Amino acid sequence: MIGKLANNTRPDISMAVHQCARFCTNPKAVHDLAVKRVTRYLLATADKGLVLKPSANMALNMYVDADFAGRWHKEYSELRDNVLSRTGYVIIFCYCPVVWCSKLQSEIALSTTESEYIALSTALWDLLPLRRIFHDISTKSFISLQPTNLSCRMCPDNLPPSKVFEDNTACIVLATSDTHFKPCTKHISLKFHFQDYVKNGIIHILKIGTSDNMADIFTKPLGRIKLQHLRHLLMGW
Repeated sequence: MIGKLANNTRPDISMAVHQCARFCTNPKAVHDLAVKRVTRYLLATADKGLVLKPSANMALNMYVDADFAGRWHKEYSELRDNVLSRTGYVIIFCYCPVVWCSKLQSEIALSTTESEYIALSTALWDLLPLRRIFHDISTKSFISLQPTNLSCRMCPDNLPPSKVFEDNTACIVLATSDTHFKPCTKHISLKFHFQDYVKNGIIHILKIGTSDNMADIFTKPLGRIKLQHLRHLLMGW
């Protein structure tokens, strides 16, 4: 039940629920305490949910972030799961969250930049198909999207470009320029690069401050003040 809430109306608990769900087959006492803490938080905010305030800007935008090896500890350095980074992103339509995700990356990133880049690529795997779906809907006259002069298979005439907000400068440099790939990062180019979408104007990757990046709520445990700030940006309360 809590998992359904996290996936449908309560993105603020997505990270905590995903972390607890990883131990369903072999739970310990500490996991029981974590689930109870999430439940108490839900009881205290039982009258809350997603507060949707649509804007006139009918575009698909996205916020993405990553936590580089956030669970690593020297006492458990031999455990592979503890060095995996976490991906978090949220896709916004009319300034309303429609898709969000918090999950561990499937491979070990070797730097903060690499973990951010993997998160960015993973998020685009959801964003680009969603653009096609919205295009199909708009061609049936269910909704009317802002016009654009771009012409591309993935960017039809009636769908504006998507703004992707990222807080890591090095990641943005890699994502927007082919010339910055070196031998130590060529594996990123081979597996995760999406330069064509950037060059064609389908995706605009923009810098955003960490304090205003909504996706940060999906990557790590946060203190009360920061959680409340990002929750207000994401959910409206």
